[in-house]
Amino acid sequence: MSEKKVITLICERAADLDSVCSAQGEVKDIDGLHVVKLPCSGMIQPLMIEAALKAGAAGVIVTGCQLGDCYYREGNRMIRERLLGERPPGLKKTVDRRRVLALWLARPQKDRFMSEAKEFVGYVRGLE
Repeated sequence: MSEKKVITLICERAADLDSVCSAQGEVKDIDGLHVVKLPCSGMIQPLMIEAALKAGAAGVIVTGCQLGDCYYREGNRMIRERLLGERPPGLKKTVDRRRVLALWLARPQKDRFMSEAKEFVGYVRGLE
């Protein structure tokens, strides 16, 4: 049986992952890491994170632009506040927070994304 996937919900203007992703969204150098691009991280709803975990994902990485540098003004701030429980809707209390990672990156920070994502994938697989 293959390892559970880790899902990355990412703003298309955050870290540029085009060179490391297949057409299907698989990250070439990190087995089981799948990327789903959205126009803005502000579109990410906690329900999407909960649904991914319920469907069997080992973890979810939420990735948006650097804080204070959102292309759409405040999208990254909105999802950050939702993840912290400071803005509704928030994550349900039953969600294992160890399985959710938030990264706020500039477009050229692909290497930082790859490093932190690889570490997170190993970490959440160790929770099994």
